[in-house]
Amino acid sequence: MDIIAGPIVRHSTRKEINVWLIVDAPFKTISLLAYSDPNGSSRLSTTLSDRRVKLGAACIAVLVSAKLRISKTCERIYYDVVIDGQGFKDTGMNKGICFPGESLPSILVPHKHQHLLQASCRKPHDTEGIDQLGYAATLLQKKLDTSDRPSQLFLTGDQIYADDVSPILLYSFRELRRKLGIQEEKAAKEVTKHFNPEAVKLDNRKKYLSSNSGFTSGERTSHLITFSDYLCMYLFSFTGVLPDRGFADYETLQPHLKYSNRGDLGDEIKIYKYGRPNYDRDKKALESFTSTVRRDVRRVFANIVVYMIFDDHEVTDDWNLTEANQTNLRTSPIGKQVQINALSTYLLCQHWGNQPHRVKSPLLNQIQKMALNPTKANRQPLETLFDKYWGYVLEQKPPVVVLDTRTQRVFAGDELALMSPDRLLKVGEQVKTLKRTFSLVVISPTPVYGFTEAEVIQLRLGKKFKTFVDREPWVASEFALRTLQAVLSRTPGVKDIILFSGDVHYAFSRRQVLENSGITMWQLCSSAACNSPVGGNKGLELLKKVVNSFQKKRTPYLVPQNGKKTIVTSDKNIGELSLDSELHPVKATLYCRRSDGSRYRMIYNLINPKTYADKPPK
Repeated sequence: MDIIAGPIVRHSTRKEINVWLIVDAPFKTISLLAYSDPNGSSRLSTTLSDRRVKLGAACIAVLVSAKLRISKTCERIYYDVVIDGQGFKDTGMNKGICFPGESLPSILVPHKHQHLLQASCRKPHDTEGIDQLGYAATLLQKKLDTSDRPSQLFLTGDQIYADDVSPILLYSFRELRRKLGIQEEKAAKEVTKHFNPEAVKLDNRKKYLSSNSGFTSGERTSHLITFSDYLCMYLFSFTGVLPDRGFADYETLQPHLKYSNRGDLGDEIKIYKYGRPNYDRDKKALESFTSTVRRDVRRVFANIVVYMIFDDHEVTDDWNLTEANQTNLRTSPIGKQVQINALSTYLLCQHWGNQPHRVKSPLLNQIQKMALNPTKANRQPLETLFDKYWGYVLEQKPPVVVLDTRTQRVFAGDELALMSPDRLLKVGEQVKTLKRTFSLVVISPTPVYGFTEAEVIQLRLGKKFKTFVDREPWVASEFALRTLQAVLSRTPGVKDIILFSGDVHYAFSRRQVLENSGITMWQLCSSAACNSPVGGNKGLELLKKVVNSFQKKRTPYLVPQNGKKTIVTSDKNIGELSLDSELHPVKATLYCRRSDGSRYRMIYNLINPKTYADKPPK
């Protein structure tokens, strides 16, 4: 029996620790043991519990929990997961999840969280082959024994890409499904007709996923469809799980690829759209991603408390972007099936660990039932996931509000509100009961205050090309934006609201002071850890110049104070927020990496900030 995915430390406080993992065989006993030292001489864990969801003959998802009894001075917790008497040291797993010199993984559970990380958007076959999330391992290792060690990591959306998938990866998932004993699944073509996704060419799934069914991605040729597709993508993205032989060679893939015949009769040649150059490019990127995940990302997930929220690519590109898109996904047979598979695996692999006590056993049992027998009848009860609000609140210092900006939308003509007034008011009711705090951290997958130059284009072109330009900024509904500002301002004593966001495939920071309350809102956007936007940094600079030519008011972007001249970057990045002992924000840092592998930082002083708006226009 092996742990094939994880361990990932999920919701953990000074009172409890939760660890998520997937194993490849049934077991009798499992224990999560916590200690104040790596030698295990001082045990801190008391009541132990676990919940298991069988997904295949050799695939069981587990969330194991333990109550903690720790002293006021203890903030660093070492832990071990012992399955049938075998812990990390016994199996040798500690070598892959611990930092050098450590014999057990550890997390920080401070009284006050003063150092937080954020990251978003990880597409495994991105052409540059860089997964900057792996750099978090370097940060943790450098700060492991210091007071600056980050205690929480927030993944703000697009942890997987369901629509933009390499055929190489899709073929690997077919082999992995069989290895894990996950059931084969038929897909709904119409109400009474079905097809076998594994019989379809790897790069020809688009023919079954039309825009009329709710699929508008331009990259959907190898779109995930089945429960096992989505699950395998999580196993790969989180831990680098692959079939025993790794990636298949091009000759093995070729019979499963779409082709056209060209040439004279008797001398026809097969022309493959996904040719060897495409294969070589993707394979190089995937091998780089796999190496980073196995070497660094897995170690990160084992040594910091991780929280997550989806954006659109966990389901499909443009998920609920328009009313028509939402309706088609909910009503078409294939749309419903794909969305259920996407949200079921999201619940298992992401949401379950965010709020373990709020995910009830009947729901997990229904997902298990569907996974073991993926029929329409077993999927139907899970349609309730479509309307579920997936946001949550962490009552800590500082408190954190995580927003679901996908499932609670309101469509009114050309206006889109990312959250309904009712849902926003409920968020307001939650925050007003929080303990007094100077700072509030808010996770909004879509930036609340975006890169204005891009949003101008979205709003002006978006009426006719909504899915093409992703017309979904908060400012698309002035009322929703003002309501959000108002409800967050109800937090007792709050002076600073820090916004973590991803989504847009570039990174920047902004400051917005609310006129009525004087509250400062800090928009810290970190995107992408592993995805490259069209045009890159040159495209962003051109966009800024074009829009500024007819826009008089300058946006208050923060200017890095370590000599970097740019205010926005499309280089791979992750972000860090630092707060002082009173929980006032003092510094934000973007850790960036260029396509050539060179690294740099963009450091923002939040005590004496400098903004782009402070400089007179040229």
